[in-house]
Amino acid sequence: MTIATSMNEAQRLERDAKLDDAALVYTDILNRFPKNARARKALEALQQRMQHEQELPTDAKEKLSASFAAGHYPQTASVCATLLNTYRKSHFLWDTLGQCHLHSGNLDEAATCLNKACELNPRAPGTYSAMGDVCARMGRTSDAIALYKKALSLDSDHIVALNNLANLLAGQGQQGEAAQLLERASSLAPNNPSLIYNHANTLRRLGDLAKAKTLFEKAATLNPDLTEARFNLGQMELAAGNQHEAIRNFEAVLQTNPGNDRARVQKLHMMAQLNDWNWVTEYNEHRRHLGLQGTSCTPFIMMTLEDNPDLLRLRTQAYANERFGSRPAATPARVAQRPQKLRIGYFSSDFHSHATMHLMGGLFSRHDSTQFHISVYSYGAAPADSEQERVARNVAQFRNVAGLPDSQLLDIVQSDGLDIAVDLKGFTGDTRTELFGNRLAPLHVSYLGYPGTMGTTAFDYFIGDAITCPPGSERFFEEHLIRMPNSYQVNDQDREISGKQYTRRECGLPDTGTVFCCFNNSYKITPREFEIWMRLLNQSEGSVLWLLDSGETSKQNLRREAQARGVDPDRLIFAPRMPHAEHLARHRAADLFLDTFAVNAHTTASDALWAGLPVLTMPGRQFAARVGASLVNAVGLPELIAKDEAEYEEKALTLANDTEALVALRGKLMSKRRKSPLFDTDSFARDLEQGFNMIFDRHLQGLPPAHVDIPSHRQHKTLSSEARASAAA
Repeated sequence: MTIATSMNEAQRLERDAKLDDAALVYTDILNRFPKNARARKALEALQQRMQHEQELPTDAKEKLSASFAAGHYPQTASVCATLLNTYRKSHFLWDTLGQCHLHSGNLDEAATCLNKACELNPRAPGTYSAMGDVCARMGRTSDAIALYKKALSLDSDHIVALNNLANLLAGQGQQGEAAQLLERASSLAPNNPSLIYNHANTLRRLGDLAKAKTLFEKAATLNPDLTEARFNLGQMELAAGNQHEAIRNFEAVLQTNPGNDRARVQKLHMMAQLNDWNWVTEYNEHRRHLGLQGTSCTPFIMMTLEDNPDLLRLRTQAYANERFGSRPAATPARVAQRPQKLRIGYFSSDFHSHATMHLMGGLFSRHDSTQFHISVYSYGAAPADSEQERVARNVAQFRNVAGLPDSQLLDIVQSDGLDIAVDLKGFTGDTRTELFGNRLAPLHVSYLGYPGTMGTTAFDYFIGDAITCPPGSERFFEEHLIRMPNSYQVNDQDREISGKQYTRRECGLPDTGTVFCCFNNSYKITPREFEIWMRLLNQSEGSVLWLLDSGETSKQNLRREAQARGVDPDRLIFAPRMPHAEHLARHRAADLFLDTFAVNAHTTASDALWAGLPVLTMPGRQFAARVGASLVNAVGLPELIAKDEAEYEEKALTLANDTEALVALRGKLMSKRRKSPLFDTDSFARDLEQGFNMIFDRHLQGLPPAHVDIPSHRQHKTLSSEARASAAA
């Protein structure tokens, strides 16, 4: 054995607190190489340490190590405390006691003990790694990173430090560095399922989906109880459109852990997408605890399963606490005086060809640049396209911050000195809404992307209107409400519709008979609406139902459900996906859009109205169930708001059987469309800016956020008091 190999072995034994064994190795080196000054110096230092430390007997160490490994933290801590009366300078005892406190959640006591252990042996990587764990749990991320790096400087192969440092860096957005650390750790422990799982997560964030999938499979195989690996496989299959495989993985999670609410909710959502309505029974069996006991659940899915805003707020609060932490929101720094221009920042991953930009694209060019400085923070991975270029041309500052770690992004945002920060994502896919857990600006606003409360005081305001947020709905929101004077939903009055004139035959529709239409996502269609739709087909000769094609399984299930209700399955026609401008144009082949209930058509409804297709809707209780009424009212067709299911069915049947009334309704829509508040982007911009001014003026006066109703900049006859009361009921 070479001198270098022997020295490395002795140093490893020292780090592992096996001091007697280390001394034997140093002595062996000196027996073979008596003049080796490095070994002699190391042995002298070790002997001094052993004398200074009054090292514990080996058998006592072994017993304590076994007790700690078995998870007997209180008992192990008690023995350590007793032994420290005799061995006050034992690094092993201080380190073990500190780690017992760490595992028991006594972070202050853990820090005290581990700091003492570091003083006694400043070359113990495990102690620095444990101190890093303490700081990470305390939220002192930068200190934790420094301590993990210190541990790795002493032992570059320290697996725990490699893993925990990687996880922290990944949480900071530094996925590349995290992946390198986990690659190293996995090579040292190739069958450690936790390491493999963490490595897979990082690769998934980096977009290496094939390798991530392989590693998730390996982790789940090595440890079937590691249900998060199987859950993430389900998520990946879902993102890839493999719905059956996604369900299979979620069911595997539930077989191991029937109480895993997140897996159950994802499974239910997949079933809803496939129009497998067995989800309704399973949901009702578990609804009382879903998202409220144990693991929280994605609120966006929860709102699609039931129209219950009281329950949704509780579930969202649980989810927000998990995402933002239970710490109170940072208090906004008060601005001393009004700036020459209010600095508004919009945050999203959707500044590209996406439903959000189909709505918002025209807003940015209409903001008053003499009064407002508009910044956009785009953190999405989608490549630049014409929609993004359009936004970038029309704002004062377009920042592409995709891939930046949170810490760097926060530095950029805070240096920009925003007055109001607007989140356009909420709890939807590819979000970084946790950024708002910091104070990005004196005022935080949630808007458009997520149709419900964020469930956290990190947001000051939520933008709605008098129909989506009627009086009495304030209790459903953690935020204060900004009520727009017409609809909350911005629309682009320059949205392109293809000039192609689609015939019914080109769309696969019959030449005669009423064409009922619903281009909503399949998960929004439930037995509740479908029962009414099938009765309409049975009562309206020659009518058909035109739906969006959501895949073979969905189509087969809907056809089967139609047949079970006495309707020929061929009367369900499925529209293939196509470019947006062409999709808008083919709306002209339909007669009446039938809205869904628990979650209405949102962008889909304004698409239909913009294309000249009347939308029949029925408002529910939660925000997402009231959007249709808001849009239909703002376009000037309040008569298409039904107060209940009976009136919804009656209105649809009356129109189906009265061709002249249907033609007149379409004519009314076409005449009002461009002049209506819903498609007046200029007026919407003025109203929104007035809202920004109103909430910022309150802030300047030192007043807390409050509900704000924005007066309209235009004269518009909205719902009669009777109709508004019906919509708000």
